[in-house]
Amino acid sequence: MLYCTKCQRLTEGEKCPACNRSRALRQPRADDPVLLCTVRYVLAAMIGPLLEEEKIPYAKHTLGSSALLGGVSFLENYAFYVPYAAYAGALELLTGIFAEDEEVRMALREAAGVEGEN
Repeated sequence: MLYCTKCQRLTEGEKCPACNRSRALRQPRADDPVLLCTVRYVLAAMIGPLLEEEKIPYAKHTLGSSALLGGVSFLENYAFYVPYAAYAGALELLTGIFAEDEEVRMALREAAGVEGEN
């Protein structure tokens, strides 16, 4: 497993799934922030508390908004990052809880650069 320092993603391949480059790849370090998933507001409102409950440190970044309703944008997308040391636990947590939610499963696969069904 390699880590792209530019895109903050993990990959099993020779190139980053996001930037398609290999120069930024190296072995991951325990404190490297790793993209866990990118989801819309409704799912982000569920994922944050789940990670907190399991005491998994994370950072949530807003990726843009297009409509406000009562001061909150429901069309925003959020990217969740966790330290590499916590990545496997966070992935297992979300995969288990959202086993029947295709949107979350797809977001987890896309963040990891995995194509197709798993």
